[in-house]
Amino acid sequence: MRKLQSLFSLLLAVFIVSVSAAPAFADYDPGFPVDADAVYLINLDTGKVLYEKNADKKIYPASTTKIMTAIVVLENITDLDGPQIELKLYIQNALSGTGASLAGILRGDTFTPRELLYAALLPSGNEAAMMLADYVGDGSIDYFCELMNDKAAEIGAVNTHFSNPDGLHDSDLYTTAYDLYLITKYALENETFKEIISTPYYYGGEDKNGNPLHWNTTNKMMSGGDYYYPAVIGGKTGTTDEAGRCLVSIAEHGGYTYLLVLMGAPQYDSSGARLERNAAFDESRKLYDWVFSSFANKTLIEKGVGVGEVPLKLGQNGKDYLLIKSGDVFTDLLPNEIEASSITYELDLPPIVQAPIQEGDEVGTIRLMLAGEEIGRVPAVAAESADASLIATLIDSFMRLFRSFGAKFIVVFILLTILTYITITILRNRNKNRYYRRRQ
Repeated sequence: MRKLQSLFSLLLAVFIVSVSAAPAFADYDPGFPVDADAVYLINLDTGKVLYEKNADKKIYPASTTKIMTAIVVLENITDLDGPQIELKLYIQNALSGTGASLAGILRGDTFTPRELLYAALLPSGNEAAMMLADYVGDGSIDYFCELMNDKAAEIGAVNTHFSNPDGLHDSDLYTTAYDLYLITKYALENETFKEIISTPYYYGGEDKNGNPLHWNTTNKMMSGGDYYYPAVIGGKTGTTDEAGRCLVSIAEHGGYTYLLVLMGAPQYDSSGARLERNAAFDESRKLYDWVFSSFANKTLIEKGVGVGEVPLKLGQNGKDYLLIKSGDVFTDLLPNEIEASSITYELDLPPIVQAPIQEGDEVGTIRLMLAGEEIGRVPAVAAESADASLIATLIDSFMRLFRSFGAKFIVVFILLTILTYITITILRNRNKNRYYRRRQ
C-alpha cells in the first residue's frame, strides 16, 4: 500500500512539474555580496522573484526540515488538543550526546500534538519532532519519512528527500532553496502553522519535576535584541556544521509580503574561527532592507486605455476599422527608478476582424515591454461595437460558398454539362447538314 501511495505521489509530482513553472525571476542586483550558499527571495503578493542564488542546488536543510514535519502532522491529526503523547525511551537514546536542540521534555512528560508543534517549531526541539513522527507513523519514524517524501512530491518539491523529521545531518536528507520555498508556501496555507511560526514565545507548562518550560523562538529576528527586525512575522531556523546557518522567514512591510529562503550562511571565518554574529540573520536583514526600500508596485496600464485599431471586415455603413483598448489593468513590482512611462506596448492582433463584434470582445493581446523584454500582458479588446452590413454579409457568404470545394465542383459540373451539351448540339447539327447535302 505504501509503495502504491509513493508511486501515486511521484506521478502527481511529474504532472505538477509538467503543467506549472517556477515564478518568473527578475535578475536584480542587490548591490552587495550575499555569502549564503543558496537564496530564494520572492514577493508573495505578485509571485515575482527578486533575487535568487543557487536556487536549484541540493543543500542540507538542517532544522528547516521541521516545516515539512509540521505539514504532515497537521494533515494527519484531526484533534490537536486531544491525544497525550509521551517521550519514548528510544527517542531519548537516539538524541543523547548528539548536541541536538531540545525543548526540555523528560521521560514521563506528556503533551498534546499542538504543544509538541510549538516545541518543535519554536525552540526547535528535536525530541518533540520525533515524538510527533512516532505518533503519526504508528511507531515508525521511517514510515513518517515516507509520508514526508510523498507530500514533497505532491507539492512539486522534486529535488527534496527526507530521511528524518528533525533535520539532524544525514547525507540522504537534502532539499533546494526553491523546493523549500514551495514547502513553506504550502505550509502557510494552514492557519495553525501560520499562528505557531509567528509566535515568539510559548509556555509549555511544567515538566514532571515542576520546572517551567519556556519555549522561545530561535528566530531572533522576531524576539528582540540585536537581530530584531520588526517586519519579520515568522520563520524557521536551522543550523548544523554541514548545512551552515539557515533561515526561512516571512516579512511584511508597507503592504508587501516577502518569503526568503536563505541557506548555508557561513558559521566560520576564513581562519576557521567561529563568527560571533549569525550571518543568516544579518544577510536576511540586508536583503529585506533592499527590497522594501527599492521596489514598489506600479500600474503599467489601466483598464480601458486605447491602444490602436485593427482593420474591420463587413462593417455597416462602410466602417473598415475597429478601435482597440486594454481589457484589464496590469501592475508589477519594479525598482523605484523605473517609471510607468518607460513601458511600451506591442500589439498581437489578427490581420483583420469581422463584424459583428461587441465592445469588450477579446481580439488579441497587448504585450508590455521594458527595455526590449516582455514583463506582462493583458487582453486587447474591442473599444466599440460594430454591426455587420447585411448586403456585405450576403455577398461574403456567397463568395465563401463559391470558394468552397462543393460549390466549385457544382460550378465545374454545370459548365462541363453545358459544354458537353453545346458540343453534342454542334455535332448533331453538322451531321444533319451533311445528311441534307447528300440528299440533294
